[in-house]
Amino acid sequence: MSFFESLTKPSWIPPDWVFPAAWFSLWTLQAIALVVLLSSDRNGRNLALGLLGAQFVTAVLWQAVIFGPGRLTLAAWWLVLVLVLVVAATVAAWQVSKLAGALIAPTIVWVSVATVLGFALLKLNPNA
Repeated sequence: MSFFESLTKPSWIPPDWVFPAAWFSLWTLQAIALVVLLSSDRNGRNLALGLLGAQFVTAVLWQAVIFGPGRLTLAAWWLVLVLVLVVAATVAAWQVSKLAGALIAPTIVWVSVATVLGFALLKLNPNA
């Protein structure tokens, strides 16, 4: 049994299959937003691209943080960082292209849920 499987989880946690499906969908939308941003020559494009890249890398690195014992506190707070970067990327992209911002925005919802889940896991497993 993996570390994550051994944790006590809240009753509202989504089924396991939802996580890869959600991330695949969100990253597909972000890839389209990336294309939209790359095709723009408006001011703020580089900032939006940088924030989009930063939130992507930070989200991917989070997986290395969560799947290990003794890391729930770090994982929960790491998700706060991911959420801040996703919001910043969405706002910056929106200022360049409303379409790009709208394509990134659903990630805010998913990462918000993930952040609440991260802190719920921490609360239910204080010694993990």
